[in-house]
Amino acid sequence: MISIAFCDDDSTYIQKTFKNKISLAQKLAGIDIQVSFFSDGNKLIERFKDNKHYDIVMLDIDMPNINGKETAEKLRLIDSGFFLVFITSYKAEIFNTLPYRINAFIPKDSDDKFYISELARVIREYDSYQPSFEIFRIMNNGEKQTLKVLKNDILYFYCLNKTAFLVTSTSEFKLTSKITDLTNEYLDKNFFEICRGYIVNIVKVKSVKRGEVILDNGVKLPLSRGREKKLLKDLAEYISSRI
Repeated sequence: MISIAFCDDDSTYIQKTFKNKISLAQKLAGIDIQVSFFSDGNKLIERFKDNKHYDIVMLDIDMPNINGKETAEKLRLIDSGFFLVFITSYKAEIFNTLPYRINAFIPKDSDDKFYISELARVIREYDSYQPSFEIFRIMNNGEKQTLKVLKNDILYFYCLNKTAFLVTSTSEFKLTSKITDLTNEYLDKNFFEICRGYIVNIVKVKSVKRGEVILDNGVKLPLSRGREKKLLKDLAEYISSRI
């Protein structure tokens, strides 16, 4: 069962248009779905903060209180793995939504065939998608929250003043975990302790030079001299396993 959140403040549009189209898309895709409706982006964000995550999020852009792009930005800080669809009257916004890693952009005045087929496509693609997620407890503005992150979005962990931090491709988070606990857990998940207090995702390593590791995004991290040979061996084994 794929869970979908649809957020739009226009109740008439939901009742007279969207519900019919999503029903037809479900039949076309041949996959069971469950849709939850929201009229305010802040309420959807609160659901995510309460550890209720959705597989697919569909957003209107023009909404009061908080618009669809702002909603998507805040949701991506909590969960990097959901599929994102914008369904809006603002066709010109398509290029402005790309930074939120969208899976579809559907103008509300699209013809029925395109609209329904796009919904069905996204449903089918998520059904065949098998992401690996990691769950963390983080501190955000003095409050403990749950964070759901795609494993392959993690760049590295590091420790500063006895506090552990998680760095992803887009953000940095203060964790409630200890760096020793992270080390024990993630060394068996294609992560490598490059030096005391730094654990990198091997998937994200671009190159290894004497005294440093360079990640895909260009970030350079310190590498202990005694660990270089083992890191190169582990990288070689990982690459071989992917061929």
